[in-house]
Amino acid sequence: MTDAAMSLASTPAGHAEPGTPWSIDVIAPPGLETALAEELRHLTGEAVSDRPYGASAELPAELVYRILADSLIAARIYLPVGRGPAAQADQLYDLAATIDWSAHLNVDDSLSITATGGNDALRHTGFIATRIKDAIVDQFRDATGRRPDVDSEAPGLRIHCHVPRQGEASLAIELSDGSLHRRGYRVDGGEAPLRENLAAGLLWRARWPQVAGTDAGLFDPMCGSGTFLIEAALAVWGMTPAMRQRRFGSPGWRGHDQAARAKILEAGPRSWLDEPPTPGALTLFGQDRDPLQLAAAHANIEAAGLGEAVEIHHADSFKAPCPDVLAELETGLLISNVPFGQRVESAGEEADWLRLCSQWIQCLPNWYWGILRGGETEMTWPLRFDKRLTVIHGGAEAEFLRGQFSEKSLRRPAGPHALAGRLIAQGRAGERSAEDFANRLKKNWKQRRSLLKQGDNALRLYDADLPDFKLAVDYYRGEDGEAWLDIQEYQAPRQIDPQKARARLAAAVAAAVDALDIDDNCVVVRQRARQSGRQQYGRFGGEHIERVIRERDTRLLINLTDYLDVGLFIDHRLVRDRLVELARGKRLLNLFCYTASASVRAAVGGARSTTSVDLSNTYLDWAERNFELNGIAVDGDHQLIRADVLRWLDQAAGKPARYDVIFLDPPSFSNSKSMEDDLDIQRDHPALIEACMRLLSPQGVLVFSNNRKGFTLSQSVESWFQPHDISRKTLPKDFSRTPERRFVCEIRHR
Repeated sequence: MTDAAMSLASTPAGHAEPGTPWSIDVIAPPGLETALAEELRHLTGEAVSDRPYGASAELPAELVYRILADSLIAARIYLPVGRGPAAQADQLYDLAATIDWSAHLNVDDSLSITATGGNDALRHTGFIATRIKDAIVDQFRDATGRRPDVDSEAPGLRIHCHVPRQGEASLAIELSDGSLHRRGYRVDGGEAPLRENLAAGLLWRARWPQVAGTDAGLFDPMCGSGTFLIEAALAVWGMTPAMRQRRFGSPGWRGHDQAARAKILEAGPRSWLDEPPTPGALTLFGQDRDPLQLAAAHANIEAAGLGEAVEIHHADSFKAPCPDVLAELETGLLISNVPFGQRVESAGEEADWLRLCSQWIQCLPNWYWGILRGGETEMTWPLRFDKRLTVIHGGAEAEFLRGQFSEKSLRRPAGPHALAGRLIAQGRAGERSAEDFANRLKKNWKQRRSLLKQGDNALRLYDADLPDFKLAVDYYRGEDGEAWLDIQEYQAPRQIDPQKARARLAAAVAAAVDALDIDDNCVVVRQRARQSGRQQYGRFGGEHIERVIRERDTRLLINLTDYLDVGLFIDHRLVRDRLVELARGKRLLNLFCYTASASVRAAVGGARSTTSVDLSNTYLDWAERNFELNGIAVDGDHQLIRADVLRWLDQAAGKPARYDVIFLDPPSFSNSKSMEDDLDIQRDHPALIEACMRLLSPQGVLVFSNNRKGFTLSQSVESWFQPHDISRKTLPKDFSRTPERRFVCEIRHR
């Protein structure tokens, strides 16, 4: 055994003289070690050392109890009693046997042992704990003929052993009653709740101790079960007596200083603020769109005794305005746990939440902010941040960003709108000519602008007509008469010099604006490329330009900047015309409905009912807005259903046919997290069509459409049913150059 271990073992904490400092190790949530050390310095006013696991210090018993009672960030508190080699099980036993355990525990009391780590010989923590237990009970049995009991639930003494991969093992008394994140207020955890001490540590790193005060506020727009709100309140006013009392562990440890402990408990809590504001002077405000989460938050807030201090509301964050009570405050902290991982269906949904948070932040000038998001998030955060942390949430890595909002903190991302502005300037300053492209645009405009007189506000002006300009140019005119160009560049082959491709694109964008007399600020540019993995759900961020346009007699919302598409497939306008005709007075089912423009048009056109199914919350919210734009309530006659279409069809199988018209417009390929299998439309369309036909009334019609290049209808479909190809009939004139990109047919029962 090492000299250090012998020294510790011969002078155990249980024999410490009154007033002798205790040497303690305090464990932090991973990634929050610095925050813990800073909090402990605040609570004790003493020197505290940063450690890879958290912090260590030598403190009087009274201050150790202060940490036990009042630290919001600490996970566990250990008092080391021995250290020594443990390359083999026998060495571990010997290490434990050299400690006089009677100085720590009465034989009539109970103990529990936990272990972490391991090496080549000691691979299982359960075995490590058993060897420590054997050494302790053998020592008592040899000395007294009796042994202490093992009690994992409420032991008199908690003992912890850590065995590193290399180096000496350590033994310690655990002074905390298990993990200190348990405050006792969590009646209902809700979905993927934050650990309380993780939330507290993030609040510390987000500068909550500096922000909290009179006329300040905290806002969590996705508050879930309320953890950030509750921990923020506890940081300001301290924990309740019951919370503080339950944190003390190892009640049977003989080394306790009962007088020091009683003094700390009687003195009341020590918060993060030297002069806390009165509850009415500090605004703690949360909201969530999920009633079940809000119910959990209400229960937890009441259990914490904070019903008068914390305010929460039900609100759809995508639609609710910034609460007036927050906008009136001089400063505050917006902090939120953005849904990611298993709480979202795709990376695109996570990006939606992140974009929403950035918009909330921009509504609150001079506020500080902190955002917890997925560790593998690919979306570029649109605001400058001054700190990035990696933490563990729900067993997975997560990333915490913090900053303070001001106009200067806005990044200027090359999103579709910003990119267009840069390209226009570059194109006008460059030497490359795009005269041929400009002339073709003018020619196409003259030929196609008559389509706008038919009640449409959207058309395609150009689609890779010239080999040197592989672009698509779409024209949109909003209800206010403002004209917009959406220019999509088909990704250049890899052998093309990127700088030359950029110069050519810039010349084309500038030429398009000038040729069509479009305002420079009314252009967006995006690059079309093959998407894979998370990218197929990808989303741009930070600009959020929406307009309302008309298609025939229907108002529809488009978003020009935030997605790979604007929310309306304009090559389908004649398909939608046909659906309106077929569905008048009938029941329509729209599968893979996207923003449900076909359903909305059918409803406006007199459909008896519409049912629209899609997996994306984002697009269903968009669909609801489309219905609302036309004065149609989403209710019993017009339903929006969030579901994996394949599973939904399986669940509907065997039920009576109840739809007269079905519109099936699936993606060519999809691999959402919520789908049991991926979808390949060439491979899977026979089964998909057969499932739809089971739901179709005897005289009904299925309109099947897809955009997979080279798609061919299966012979089995032709033998089972009566398909009729209407691809040419439903091809708009402005898409006549690319008829091979789409397949549309009507399918009826034989």
